[in-house]
Amino acid sequence: MDEKLTHAVSDETTDDSRRDFLRKAALASGAVALGVGSVGTAAAQDDETVLVFADDYSPRSSFRVISQLPASITVRMLRRPGGNTVPEISQPDDYIGYAIRYGTGGQVVTGGAFIFTRRVLQERTNYRFTDEANVFASDLSLLSTRIVRTND
Repeated sequence: MDEKLTHAVSDETTDDSRRDFLRKAALASGAVALGVGSVGTAAAQDDETVLVFADDYSPRSSFRVISQLPASITVRMLRRPGGNTVPEISQPDDYIGYAIRYGTGGQVVTGGAFIFTRRVLQERTNYRFTDEANVFASDLSLLSTRIVRTND
């Protein structure tokens, strides 16, 4: 037990009340940690910047995240064919790649694609591309766009 905590608890308290105090402190600190983590996760999932290949970008299209790609495949996809990096992505291992499937809910599935982001996305979760995209890395035909989590 921490020396400061030992001195803070009066010698006159019983073992039961010490355990109760420590249990409540642990629960409170866990609740704070969960609250902070949940806020950050929700914010990242509701509106996120992603990279997508230009041929795969479809403005305002809904899609579902199917699975996370292995890191080695993500790195290979974010490099030139010879293995060199592009200036816009000097550290491809900073990105997480995902396989996606277009169409969610009652929509017809029209195909799949890949997206890349620096944040964790939830698998089996539905998102929609926004209608604005910018060229991110022309050598790789990558666009930068935003996605919004949907309830489809």
